[in-house]
Amino acid sequence: MAKTIITIGREYCTGGNYIAEDVANALGIKLYDKELITMAAKHSGLSEEAVAASEKRHTHSLLYSLYTMGNELPLGDQVFILQSRIIKQLAEEGPCVILGRCGDYVLRERKDVLRVFIYAPVEWRRELAKTDPLVKAHDEKGIKEEIEKTDRNRAAYYNYYTQNRWGDAHNYDLAINAALGRETCVKMILDAVAAKEKTMETAET
Repeated sequence: MAKTIITIGREYCTGGNYIAEDVANALGIKLYDKELITMAAKHSGLSEEAVAASEKRHTHSLLYSLYTMGNELPLGDQVFILQSRIIKQLAEEGPCVILGRCGDYVLRERKDVLRVFIYAPVEWRRELAKTDPLVKAHDEKGIKEEIEKTDRNRAAYYNYYTQNRWGDAHNYDLAINAALGRETCVKMILDAVAAKEKTMETAET
């Protein structure tokens, strides 16, 4: 069984959620995505809809909010802090796959984390969107707008809550072009996990 925690960030319409699912299944470990919303709702007493809605674009920084708001943090910041605690707890419990939610940054102090980012050419993503049941838009204009808006929101969320830039390869151990194919991407991640664990074992001896 894997000994590594895998965090996966991804551009919209790259099939990152499906790749994450395949990786988790191949390693026999749990995948946490929407489950993090459910857990945060349970711990906070908020509805899942409220937690999901809190994952919005931000204009300042969390550090700014901490200095200026005291304990009266905006709901989005409170949810992020709660989700971060949950992610750290899950990591303590054992290997798993964390999809999105700044998992790479939240677990930045751990040595047993493989940080992955999945991207792809926008034309390829637009084609994939036409067959992806998770995409709400159906016409080309709508798909283009949905991809652009979702990417902006994800970048704003990540850039707001971390000291890094979303999608910058320097922040990850592995950046993969989804256009190489789902099976290829999964294999690359699994190979990277094996390589990392071999390095960790060597370091321990």
